[in-house]
Amino acid sequence: MAARAGLRTLRIHLCPLAELAAGSELKYELLDARRRVGERGRAVPAGLPKGKGMRTELILAAPDVLLLDVQLPRLSGERLRAALAGVAEPALLGDIEQSFVAAGKPDADGRAVLAIVDRAPFKRSIDLLARAGLELSGATAEPLTLPVRRGTWRLRMAENYGCLRIGQRLGVACSAPRDAQPPVELRLALSRHAAERPGVIEVEGACDEATWSESLGVKVKRVASDDVYAAPLALNLLQYEFAPRVVDWRIWRVPAVLAAALGVIWLTDLNIEAWLVSREAAQARAGMTVVFREAFPEVPVVQDPLLHARAVLAGLRSGAGTSDPADFIPLATRFAQAVQLDADAVKTIEYRERALYVRFDPRAIDTPSKRDALIERLVKAGLGARMSDSTLIVRSGEKT
Repeated sequence: MAARAGLRTLRIHLCPLAELAAGSELKYELLDARRRVGERGRAVPAGLPKGKGMRTELILAAPDVLLLDVQLPRLSGERLRAALAGVAEPALLGDIEQSFVAAGKPDADGRAVLAIVDRAPFKRSIDLLARAGLELSGATAEPLTLPVRRGTWRLRMAENYGCLRIGQRLGVACSAPRDAQPPVELRLALSRHAAERPGVIEVEGACDEATWSESLGVKVKRVASDDVYAAPLALNLLQYEFAPRVVDWRIWRVPAVLAAALGVIWLTDLNIEAWLVSREAAQARAGMTVVFREAFPEVPVVQDPLLHARAVLAGLRSGAGTSDPADFIPLATRFAQAVQLDADAVKTIEYRERALYVRFDPRAIDTPSKRDALIERLVKAGLGARMSDSTLIVRSGEKT
């Protein structure tokens, strides 16, 4: 573990996606901060090296990725994503909806590399590695990991296929050579790019240099693999729905500060408003107390001027032989005069909260017309009335 302390990036070379499984043995490399290779090995996904803060990059096998050199439209975001499908569709034989399309950074002329991957196996591979505890930071196509120089193509022969890089933005998968002859895909690439034929083709792996050079009409040179440094990703396939879900708290620092400031302002405003309401209530209570003492100076202590005023007013009315219209007797008298129903129709009368709660025999008010007529008579008598099931609520001089 101490030897791995300075290694920051795990680079995994995937087998063809259709063959990838939990038991697949994968080649990997561990890179330091300068992307110098510090360790190589093979392991199944669950056995791959892991470490806190270690980045993980995927190298997709050349047969799984179609690379195109295209002119990108001057769009961005979701509009560019929608346009990429239209740019890629003419190069596909299958349904574009089953493919995932990603684009590299365009150059000054707006040209960029376009990568097309079969969506379902690509997603399955990402999910499989995620279950193995790996957090992916990038993915690219195998041809784009080969060294590139002006006027030079690079071909790497693997166990069952070859991988060819053609310039900055292009690369293809090649079949294994037969009978000492170069791969047919290499011939086709030279024919298609006749205007930009390379001066030399470098080959990593076994090849008959003389035979290939004569057959292709281009100098072929065997070279050793450049295995000391790993080049940075020329194209990251983890875009859009496959983009890494990384939380960078620095991005949220300003919104968090603004939210906290707004919260403090809101709480301060709430407390100020509560204090103002409390002060207004105290001033109103003090004013009522002054008015009450001016009207009733004989009352020694006034705790609730409104309640005291109601009590004194009720006493004055009682002493004068009058009563409040909302008291039980005046309210019940007016109700009896206005109701105009048989005595048997009323089951109970209850008085609470300055209102009558009258429960009727359901047969007496069994139709909407009877209930509406009853309420209309009470309203004409100056009473407020409301039906609740078979109970009538009656108040004095107010609508309920």
